[in-house]
Formats: sequence, C-alpha cells, structure tokens
Amino acid sequence: MLQFPLFYKFWLGQMGGWLIYQDKLEKADAILVLGGGRGERVLQGAKLYREKYADQVMMTGEFEQIMSGPVFHWALQGRKLANARGVPWDRIIPLLDSMSTHDDATLSLAECKKRNFKSLIVVSEPFHTKRAFYTFKNVYKNSGIKVMIYPVQESWYTRNNWWHSEKAMMSTNEEYIKFLYYILKGYI
Repeated sequence: MLQFPLFYKFWLGQMGGWLIYQDKLEKADAILVLGGGRGERVLQGAKLYREKYADQVMMTGEFEQIMSGPVFHWALQGRKLANARGVPWDRIIPLLDSMSTHDDATLSLAECKKRNFKSLIVVSEPFHTKRAFYTFKNVYKNSGIKVMIYPVQESWYTRNNWWHSEKAMMSTNEEYIKFLYYILKGYI
C-alpha cells in the first residue's frame, strides 16, 4: 500500500512537469508578457526588464468584465503594474486585440517585424509555457526572430503538488484540453 501514493505522486508530478518549458535566457529586443494570471506574469516581466534582459516590454490581453462590475483590459492593467514595478511608460507596448495564446503569437510577430526586433522573451505561468513554446515556434517559424520562453519563477503553480489545489488542478486540466484543441486547430 505504501507504493501506491509514491506511484501516483510520481505520475502526477510528471503531468505537471510536462506542461513546463523554459529556455536559457539571453538579452533580447523585447519581453512579451502574456495576458491573464494573477499579476505574477507582469511581475516576472518587470523583473527581467530591471535585470536588463530587454529594453521594451509588450503586454497582451483582452477586455474582461468582473461579474457586473467594471470592465478592464489585461494589457492595460499589466502596463500599470509593470510601470509601478519600474518599467517606464514609454517602454511598454500594449497589444490590445489578443483573445488567445495564438493571437498573442500572431500579434507580437507583427509588432516585432514592425519594430525590427530580432529576439523576444515570452513570459507566462509555468503550466502555460509548453503550449506557448509550441505555438510561438509554429507562428514564428521562418521569421528570423529568436523566441525564448520563460516561466514565472516564483509561481503559485508547482509541478510537484498541483493536485493539492483546486485552482492548480483546474489550470492543469484546462491546459491539457487547450493543448489538444491547439493540435486540432493546427496552431502547434
């Protein structure tokens, strides 16, 4: 009986770990913070900016209404938070028309081409980085632009105990469903 808990923890850890991807970072032209999350993505992007990994920060996201309350935009909220964390307003490029990771890749590619960027660091939460990796790899192929994927380092999500939290369990399950959807759509 003692082997079963170890066995199940191993496989659940593998499931959580498979979703996580990280490139070795080097200086880039811009940092792209993908919309969503609880602010951790923006904080990680601002930290990379302060560490001089790039001179520009792009923010993606969409409009969202909380219950019947105010409407806000992820990219604009991210811009405010990044500015509060030391990124100057004129160094933040909001990309306002994104509704998905695929949109993030498509819109950021157009912006990178427009600004003649040759490299990009993409920041997201750990469980989202594998799908982001394959999506950006597909969209950016033959563009000549180097993309590096970087997960939030101090995240609420960890591969070794995601099944202990309802939020992490829902995020993991949803990410596997989205991964399958992206395969079926040809996005990855």
